[in-house]
Amino acid sequence: MPRIVIVDDESIFRKGLRKMIADLDPDWEVVGEARDGYEALQLAQEIHPDALLTDIRMPRMDGIQLQQMMRERFPQVLCVVISGFDDFVYVQQSMRQGAIDYMMKPIEREELAKVLSMLKEKIHLQQSIPVNKSHREEYQILQHVSEHLVTGLLRGSVNEADLELLKTVGIHFQEPYFTCMVIKLDKNSIGSERYNHADPSLFQLYIQQLVQEVLSRRTNGFCFIMSETKVVALLNIPDQEKAMLTVREIGETIRRQITSLSNMTVTIGIGQAAEGVRLISNAYNEAEIALLHRLILGGDRVLVYSDMVQVDSFNNGEAMAVSWDRLEQAINEGKQEGVLCAAEVFINELCTHAGAPEAVHQQLCKLLIYYYEIAGKLGLTKQWLGMKDMKAVLFHICSISSREELVEECSQLLVRLTECIASSTMQPEHDPIEKSIRYIELHYSKALTLKEVADNVYLNAAYFSTLFKQRTGKSFIERLTEIRILEAKRRMAQSDHKVANIAEQTGFSSIRHFNRVFKNETGMSPKEYRDQIHS
Repeated sequence: MPRIVIVDDESIFRKGLRKMIADLDPDWEVVGEARDGYEALQLAQEIHPDALLTDIRMPRMDGIQLQQMMRERFPQVLCVVISGFDDFVYVQQSMRQGAIDYMMKPIEREELAKVLSMLKEKIHLQQSIPVNKSHREEYQILQHVSEHLVTGLLRGSVNEADLELLKTVGIHFQEPYFTCMVIKLDKNSIGSERYNHADPSLFQLYIQQLVQEVLSRRTNGFCFIMSETKVVALLNIPDQEKAMLTVREIGETIRRQITSLSNMTVTIGIGQAAEGVRLISNAYNEAEIALLHRLILGGDRVLVYSDMVQVDSFNNGEAMAVSWDRLEQAINEGKQEGVLCAAEVFINELCTHAGAPEAVHQQLCKLLIYYYEIAGKLGLTKQWLGMKDMKAVLFHICSISSREELVEECSQLLVRLTECIASSTMQPEHDPIEKSIRYIELHYSKALTLKEVADNVYLNAAYFSTLFKQRTGKSFIERLTEIRILEAKRRMAQSDHKVANIAEQTGFSSIRHFNRVFKNETGMSPKEYRDQIHS
């Protein structure tokens, strides 16, 4: 019994079509209905139908996109398109995607009967010819090969069985050298609305198909989708120098064609030529590192590892100190718009002045760890990050190679933290001393007075002073000084800011006062402390 899926965003149309099929030919089994292409793909994965009746205009994933994905993932499934009279251009596109027929709305019973009869004949023919089964098996092997390439060749763990498997699907590595391309979509080039309303895998599928077409014309190469944000190409080349010039040209060709044909841009990282299969992982890692330089140089370009200038360290200058302080002030004051603006300025300055992507990621990790510590002190970690682990957050940040995406991701994190801090300070605390300590930790850089803090927890100043000493074992001034000195020590250890600037940023009225208090608290001068830490 042939199995069919109906795809249309109107439930009444799906029900009507289901009834017509049952009335016309009881041999057919309608095994599922879908509201759009996305649901149809999930059904195809689960129930493996023989045929698909799909509308063209649907939300999320339309019929054209659905057919592209079906041709790639389930080439044995027969597709018939349903369209309105004004959709003939889309019908033409569908036929090019492999649709075997089309029907116009409203559907006539006689026309549907002919289509069902034709589908049944083709399905019977498919099932009766052994070569078709072999074709399906070959397609599954090709998918399996892709997984092997990802986990084996690119990771450096290969064996002879992997290479033999490649040969069974017609992929032969006859040249002695290899290199890798990593192609990433510049999400900002298509706009968030277009990206969010489409299945991300569609963009990767389009890129993969175009890259493979270029490789087939120019060199021996195999291209596959590695993730929903990344396409990888493995190229087999004859030498290290002349062939690499060709690889650069191929990269530029791919970049230009994607822009001209699709109105979106990509950035391509290319590794150096590696000799032998077992060094492919080196070329892949170099392509990834080259791609990270998108943070510094921007997108829509080809980045070759050998061209990248490596810089060991990044000096956090005075301009960066000002940006950091503005960001911190906006967070402490609960100004979300200010946080968005300050985060963008900070990250753009960081990317502009840094010499290497590693330096950008290092500074941003320091920033996020700093606020992670503050969130922990305020008891806001779970409210801020939910079920996420900070290690996972930092790993994700370090995987981003687009300046725009970095601004977006970090801004969202910091705005969320600002919301948490603002909401926590507005909620009444059962313990006024705990609330006062939180207030001091957030506002230590100001000229805080005992009365201001007491007013914040709705207590008389004299009573608050006595209660604070009883509960903490320290006076208000002693605790405030302790917090300021701890923050000053952190800043001296993690930055190159001038001591005078650190004194001002941590709430001390003058450098002389800071030096005296710092020595009383630590037993050494600020300069001696910094020298000791750096040594």
